[in-house]
Order: sequence, then C-alpha cells, then structure tokens
Amino acid sequence: MSFAFLTRAFGRDAPDDAEEPQAAPVRASRRDRRAGRADAVVTEALGQKVLHAFLQNRHQTLVPLTLNLRVLEPAQRDLVIQAMAAAFLAQGRRQDPAPVRDALARISAAEAERQRLDKALGAPLALGDLLDAIQEADLGAYAYVASLLAVDQRLRVNQLYLAYLAERLGLPEDVVSSLHRRYRV
Repeated sequence: MSFAFLTRAFGRDAPDDAEEPQAAPVRASRRDRRAGRADAVVTEALGQKVLHAFLQNRHQTLVPLTLNLRVLEPAQRDLVIQAMAAAFLAQGRRQDPAPVRDALARISAAEAERQRLDKALGAPLALGDLLDAIQEADLGAYAYVASLLAVDQRLRVNQLYLAYLAERLGLPEDVVSSLHRRYRV
C-alpha cells in the first residue's frame, strides 16, 4: 500500500511533495524472455545475411559494371582494343575474328574501333609493353573484361592466358571471379 492511499483512506491530505515509492520492476514471463531472444536471433541472422550478400557483391560497385568504350578517352580505347587483340592472338592458331568483332559490338564500339581492332590484329603490340601501358593508364579491369569477351573462356589455353593476365595486372582473385560471373558468355 502506498502512503497516498492510506492518507486518503483516513481522511488526511497527502502532502504535495510526497513521492510515491516506485514499484518493483515486474519480471517478464518465460514466454516474453524467450520471444526477446528469438527476435534477437532473427535480427542477428538477417544482419549476417545482408552483410554476406554485401561482401559477395561489393566488387560490383568497385569494379566497372559495364565496359562501354564511349566513356573512355581515345588513348584508353586503343589500349582496351589492343588487349582484346592480344587475347585473341594468344590462342595461337588463326581463327575467324568474327567473335572478337561481336564482342567489340557488345561494348559499344564504333566503326573507328573496329578498324583499330583490324589494325591491332594485323600488327599487335608486344605483350609486355601493352600490359605496362594498361597498368600505367589504370585500365587493368577494363583490359581484363575486354580480353574475357574476346576469347572462348572454355578453352584451357584461354583460361591460362586470363590467369596470367589477371596476375600481371594485379587484379585480386575476388575481382576476377566477380568479372567472370558478370561477363560469362
């Protein structure tokens, strides 16, 4: 019983400054405590799933989502096209360059870029010099994507070339796997 109740019951007025003592906290039932733990478990599980999804896809924002030649400077376009030609020629045997031209069309190439590709296929740059220029221009991911599109990814020789290219350009494994997922042919 509170002091205010007693004073009212016996007809006395309670002083205005009198504070009621605080009641002891009500203890939650087992059911409520379990429900609180379940909510915490569900919240934690959802948080982990969101974090996992973000970590798997973080390179989609760090690495170019699409390769579009129109947004590159002319010198950069030339390097990307040279990378495509080098990848195609790394297969070793002469093949019809139609798939490379199709890949070039896929990345928004104009007629000038098609002519550059034909010129690059006829007189390719030395691979070491080309890769150094690509690294200096900071176009490693672009050159890798262009090379990925230019070759048949199922052939072992092309897989080895792409592995060499990724290593030489210093691309991390998770970036490479992200690019392969995005540009699977």
